Amino acid sequence: MTAAEVASQAYFRPRRIGHANIFVDELERSMAFYNRVVGLREAYRRPPIGAGFLNNGNTHHDIGMVEISNPMAGGAGVGLFHIGWELENQVDLVAGYRSASADGVAFDYMFDHDISHSVYFRDPDGFLNEMYADTSKRWWRDRSGDVHDDNVRWVPGMTPPDPEPNYIADPEIVRVEEAVFHPIKITGCALVVDDYEGALDFYTGQVGLTATIGGAGSPCAVLSGALGLRDLMIWRADEARPAQLHHMNFACADVGELEASLDRAAREGIEIEAEIDRPERRAVVIRDPDGLRINFHVDRGGPPDAAALAASDGIYLA
Repeated sequence: MTAAEVASQAYFRPRRIGHANIFVDELERSMAFYNRVVGLREAYRRPPIGAGFLNNGNTHHDIGMVEISNPMAGGAGVGLFHIGWELENQVDLVAGYRSASADGVAFDYMFDHDISHSVYFRDPDGFLNEMYADTSKRWWRDRSGDVHDDNVRWVPGMTPPDPEPNYIADPEIVRVEEAVFHPIKITGCALVVDDYEGALDFYTGQVGLTATIGGAGSPCAVLSGALGLRDLMIWRADEARPAQLHHMNFACADVGELEASLDRAAREGIEIEAEIDRPERRAVVIRDPDGLRINFHVDRGGPPDAAALAASDGIYLA
């Protein structure tokens, strides 16, 4: 069976990665960093759960964060909370949930977030994934300032699912002029996993991504949603790279702008973790206040091949 055929038989078929949600040590510090350095605007906060959300107009949030001191964190340390996968519509969400449930797949949570409906389940390494479909294209109307509404427990299908897509296909991107970097949107995450084969089966056979580079028997795999983007990269864990969220990817508009951001970062004393200057990609990697890596990139050509991914900086190429 081909990679595309495997994805076509999965429970879900996400369009793309919608957001990453992380656990942070200090909410105020991280919100300021993701605004003033990363270049995302603050969208809204949820004080009851110690959470903040940022975007650039692409969707209701490219990054969400929860302070680990809040009970919502459940005693977790800093790191990945979950990856959010954007589905085409509510019908796909409900159908996928029902098929998965019929096969005995366990879901951790199911919520009506008002602006979206979501179900959450875990990969074999325990990384949490949110499958969601938006309920309104006017998310900014209900998601600004402080939001005090609680998450509402929800069962897929309890209300008639909307067959219409509610994502914004061609959003107006907002630029945070005073920021160091100027990303367009989040484009992916890289996970290092202990159970590589299990993760590959999960993300292709359940989440519904397609393995476009690598696969079973490879040291890594690049996985794409329905739009054909490089949404997720999974790597085998080893002594040098333990299982963890390795980095989050953000696309920038062009190389010139990325170079200007790199110069400004140097002037402001922002430490650069890595620089990648290859035919496939120009990229700059920094760490946030909790040590989580952020990879700002501009793709120059086609996707990397297996040899490029095997290079010392290959993990930053997809």
